[in-house]
Parts: sequence; structure tokens; C-alpha cells
Amino acid sequence: MNEPDLLIPPAGPPRDALLPAPVERVLDNGLRVVAFSQRNLPLVSAQLVVRCGGAAEHENEAGLSALVAALLTQGTTARGASELAATVDALGAQLNAASGFDASVVGVSATTPAFPAAFALLDEVVRRPAFAPAEVDRVRTKSISDLALMYANPNALVRLVAQRVAYAGAPYGHPLAGTPATLAALGRDRVAWFHERFYRPDDAVLVIGGDLEVEAAFALAQRVLGTWRAPDAPLAACPDGAIPVPRTRLVVVDKPDAGRTALLVGRTTIARGSPDYYAATVAAAVLSGYSGRLNQEIRVKRGLSYGASASLSARRMPGLFGASTLVDHTRAAEAVEVTLAAIRSLADDPPTDDDLITRKATLTGAFHRGIETIDGIASALSEYVLYDVALDELNHFAPRVNAVDARSVREFAARALIPDDFVVLVGDASKFVAELGARFADVRVIPVERLDLGSLSLEALSATG
Repeated sequence: MNEPDLLIPPAGPPRDALLPAPVERVLDNGLRVVAFSQRNLPLVSAQLVVRCGGAAEHENEAGLSALVAALLTQGTTARGASELAATVDALGAQLNAASGFDASVVGVSATTPAFPAAFALLDEVVRRPAFAPAEVDRVRTKSISDLALMYANPNALVRLVAQRVAYAGAPYGHPLAGTPATLAALGRDRVAWFHERFYRPDDAVLVIGGDLEVEAAFALAQRVLGTWRAPDAPLAACPDGAIPVPRTRLVVVDKPDAGRTALLVGRTTIARGSPDYYAATVAAAVLSGYSGRLNQEIRVKRGLSYGASASLSARRMPGLFGASTLVDHTRAAEAVEVTLAAIRSLADDPPTDDDLITRKATLTGAFHRGIETIDGIASALSEYVLYDVALDELNHFAPRVNAVDARSVREFAARALIPDDFVVLVGDASKFVAELGARFADVRVIPVERLDLGSLSLEALSATG
């Protein structure tokens, strides 16, 4: 067949996904339970969302919530870390725990026959963690070692610095993983206190579903977690602090041994509950991906980098938008200008409604890939319950993305992405700071040996200070 005879068939109409309808109840102990049935595979998943995380920490205890979560699966009062891991493996299950800024999540998944036993292990690690002193020391030491690896990586370090620049002393400002100084000061007593104070049924939500009927899910939750009781102490108030008003600034961390310069342009934007959520999501998508504007301008047209990306985190409080890339030191100043111009093009040269079709398709496609598994559905619902989003959002995500028009994207970008954005670079400043100073005003340079992520100023006090 000759090439002109090749015909590409037209795309068919989009198909609706068949998604489960979640049902919720509240147990007598205050635990909210969200259950769903999806019986296409013999798998069941559960996620316990405890509505506290790094935002509940004080500055001098940064990393505490992450340390507690890491220790939950390292032994209980009934069995040590090795025995617990062997029991999970014998069931063919997965058991994990992690902490973010807004929540700590303990998850378990297993095949249908093994799930009741695996779910009992979730109950065990949540309600009866041992926090053995030896395990606390081991996990804390590993966490401090992991920080050294993060600080050596310009890509990781630029995000940590950007977080502090954006939030200063507000709850999202300190590093979620802590600092060497804060972690070194955390002992078993403080770990146990945090767990006792914040891991409680009246401030938690259980999402459970898969190959079981919703009534069976509720019955299992009642049988296993129904005797969990909240402590007598009232819910603790989380530390509070106003998020700084966005303002333009440029911060350079001088790291001479960096192979390339990491760059991030950022701005605090919206909370997850904002009515602008979908316009913001589509705006970020216009910049993201291989065919997104950032990659086209930075990689394809100019060869400044192997790639560039944008992300938008919407949390309980206003989250962070960031556009990032990794470039040769000598082209860092140029990359800053190109990145800023790509972001500002959302208002200066806005996409048309036709332009948005493919970007929306990437969003809806990624969303449906994310919920094609039982664990994925549970994770999506866990996000909804954490941020008080209606549970039927599973069925409305795609239509709401597709309803966003070019005008909404342009107006959101002009209002909440472009003005007062900040820039952070981590790299060999000697190769670009002079050019950067010629192009931008008020460039602040911090030698990496003086960088202190635990300080609101980002710099360690001098020996005399």
C-alpha cells in the first residue's frame, strides 16, 4: 500500500468509566468509614487517613510526623519488625504508612481471602505500635542519612528551598522530612506523644473497598476498629501561621559541586477546595508534559535542558505551583527568562479552546489510569475525604476538566500564577550570578555551607550570632 493510501481512522467518542458509588457511615467511636464495591478482581484495599501530618508539627520538631509514620510498620507490642514483615509477606499483602503535610495515611491491600487478616495488621500497627527505642534510633539515623542525599541533589534541594521561600514560618514552610538538627532531638517519648495525641478515631477516615459488598466492609470496619477509642484529651490545635503574601524574589544557593543548575519558578496558589481548582489544573497542564509549553520552549526550541515540567499542589491551605528544569550553569540566567516567559504566555499568548483539547485529554487520561486499580480508587477517595470534596467527584472529574475554557485559564494565570512569582536556583553561582544580576534585581546568594532549611532566613547563624 502506498503511503498516500494510509488512512488514520477518526477517534471514537469518549467512553464513560463505570465507577463505584461510595457509601459512608460514622461508627460510634467517631471513625468515618467510606466503603465502595468493585468486584472485578479478587482484591481489597483500605486506607486509614489520620487528619494530621507535618502541618501539625512545630518548627523545632520538623520531621516528627514522618518519623512516626515510618515507625508504625517497624514493630508492634505483639510482634517485632521482622516478624511483622514476615507476616505481611506470608499473606501476600502490602502494608505501608506515610505522612504528608495535611495527613498521615496507613494503607493495606491483599487478595480477598487474605484481606481480613491483613486488615487486622493495619489495626495492630495503628493502635499498638511498639516504638522500640532501637527502632527509633535506627529509623531516625536512616532519615538523617537520607537528608544528606537530598541535600546533595540540586533537584531535591531546590524544592526544599522553594518551600521555605514560599511559606516562611507558616505550617508548610519547614521540611516535611525534618532537618538533621530537628531529627536528632526527637526521641521515643515525643514519637509516642504525637501518636497518642493525633492518631485517634474521631479525627480519622477509613476508606475501604474492592471485592466485597459495602455492608461487609462496614461490618469488618466495626469488628476490627469499632473498639478503638479516642483519648480523653480534646483534639489538639495545629500550629497556625499566615502564609506570606506572594512577592517577587530571586534566591540562589551557591553549590559549586553541582553538575548542573536546578531552577524552580514558584508561587503559592490555591487550596484544594477553591472554585478555581479545575482552571488551575488545566493551566498547569498547558505547561506540562513533552508537548507542554515549558518543554517546547526549554528543550525543543533552545536545547537548554533534557526536559522541564510544572506541578500544582492544592492542599488544605493554598498549595504551591512550581515550574522546574535542570540546565547547564552557563545558561541558567537564560533559562530563568525562558521559564518566566513560558508561564506568562498563559496570559500574553493564551491557548485557544482548540489548543486545550489535547491538554485536557492528558489530564483525564492520567486520572482514569490512576483509578483503574482498587488502590487507585481508594487513594482518590482518601484525597476527597481529606479535603472535604464530595465523594461523587470520581464521576465529575472529567466533565469538569472538559468544561474549562481558554478564558478561565487565561484569567486564572493572570491572577494567581504570574504576578509575584519567585525564582530559586541551586548550582555553581560563579558561572551565572553576574549575568543573573544584570537581568534581575535583588538577587540573593546563599553559600550552600551556610544554608539552613530550619531557619526562616535560610541561613545558619554565624558563630558570633
